[in-house]
Amino acid sequence: MRIKKIVVGTLAAGGIGLASLGAGAGIASAAPTHQVTQQQQQQQWQQQRPTSQPGAVKRPDHRAFTYRGQRVQPQYSAAHHGWGFWFFGFWVPVVTR
Repeated sequence: MRIKKIVVGTLAAGGIGLASLGAGAGIASAAPTHQVTQQQQQQQWQQQRPTSQPGAVKRPDHRAFTYRGQRVQPQYSAAHHGWGFWFFGFWVPVVTR
């Protein structure tokens, strides 16, 4: 009975040890198919974010619309003396036609 208990305990500890080490971890090694370089990341960032103050937008009304791929909602600002919206830190005025 004592030997059986030792053998079962050893097998259980060995099984847990193998499971925690990951017996098949060396088999699966995937390489990324597309690596993005730092230069590509900078180009993508520059394309998305404006570097200068965008000009006024001419709209027939003040309803929400898509501006450069972003959904915007114009709002009235007394500080800016009219309607507009914030776009990446820039106030873009909206002029009705």
